Amino acid sequence: MPTYPERRKQAVAVIESLRAGIPTRASTRELPDLRESLIEQIAQDLTRLAEGNPPPGRLLWGAYGQGKTHALTAVEHLALDEGFAVSRLSLSREVSCHHLFNFYGRVAIAIRTPDSQIPGIQQALDRQEPGNLIESPILKPGRYVHPLPAIVLEDYFYAAGEDRDLLYGDLMGTRLSMPELRRMHRLNRGETMPRFEENFRVAQHASAYFGLMADALVWCGYKGWVILIDEVELVGRLGRVSRLQAYRNLNWLLNWSKMMPYPIYTLGVVASSLRNDVWFSGAGTTEAKSTRQQARIDSVQIPALAAERGGPELALEMENFFKTAINSRQCPSIKLIKDSDLQRLLERLRELHGMAYDWSAQLDVESLRRTVRETGSQPIRTYIRAALEVLDMAYVYREAIDLRVDRLQEGTLTEDESYFAPEAEA
Repeated sequence: MPTYPERRKQAVAVIESLRAGIPTRASTRELPDLRESLIEQIAQDLTRLAEGNPPPGRLLWGAYGQGKTHALTAVEHLALDEGFAVSRLSLSREVSCHHLFNFYGRVAIAIRTPDSQIPGIQQALDRQEPGNLIESPILKPGRYVHPLPAIVLEDYFYAAGEDRDLLYGDLMGTRLSMPELRRMHRLNRGETMPRFEENFRVAQHASAYFGLMADALVWCGYKGWVILIDEVELVGRLGRVSRLQAYRNLNWLLNWSKMMPYPIYTLGVVASSLRNDVWFSGAGTTEAKSTRQQARIDSVQIPALAAERGGPELALEMENFFKTAINSRQCPSIKLIKDSDLQRLLERLRELHGMAYDWSAQLDVESLRRTVRETGSQPIRTYIRAALEVLDMAYVYREAIDLRVDRLQEGTLTEDESYFAPEAEA
């Protein structure tokens, strides 16, 4: 088998990730940064987080195909390189954030650290000495809304074998029953677990696990916990009450009420359809909309529901949530890139293709841009796929490829009306 230089193997990995439409850390390193100002804003946020001053998080808005996921990958790459622990996940039917503890379990198992390829923090924990916990805020009374997670972490260092694994699982969101936790505490520490003023309830105390995990990550030597959420727009598919709870949880994770005492920074990317179709749906425009239609949109409906269930304070929290979410300074939109930046991207793609397949790659960038643009406004990924197709064909046939766009021809369908007629009686 031929042995390729490392540089060539890396170029192949980038080309193949782009061909599959899945941005990777390698692709963000090799392709030019087309949104330097946006990444610079987030880099400043991370600096504040590292200094112990958790900044408000951000939502990034963008249309389909405009690079939201790629931007999230770039931030993940930046955060890991800067020494932060990172959790990244996409919302889906199975993963939502209206149930905060269930969401915690998803982000906890997705934690990546700069010095390990294994998700989670078990390796990092095993390098620590439990006696050093006194130097962290973890054992500080009142640090969390409930002290149970801190006790579970402390018990982890005293346990061994299966008990140790089960306690780690609890820290990662797989809850153990209180009788089981008390048994392990008594067995491994030789004392009875303290009684709490109130029982631990996941609906009320889930934030304690988020806080404990963030503090534990800092204690293990990382600068903070960065949570990256893709496809936030799927929140809009939840029921009305679940949407209210999801918005409340997002508001807390994003630190928009400035109530986040833990080293957590949250960034989400959202399709513009959530803002345009669900949150406001034409409100404030010259379009005629009935009062009944206006009341169905989330920016009106959710604060009203919050007032019913939690009073004016909760209603105000939700009103501020929507205002912050559409504030362009805090939650910018991912804009179309300039022609000069697009040309720079495609030129770099040509270089990488030539490096990956060891040939003198040729690509008429201007012709490709003009041809794709003739089909209408297109997302960046369309230009990338078109460029890869032209380069692949040029590589195989060793000749210049003239890219053309043809309209698909569809055959006509003539139905036989007698086929659907009732059958004649025998």
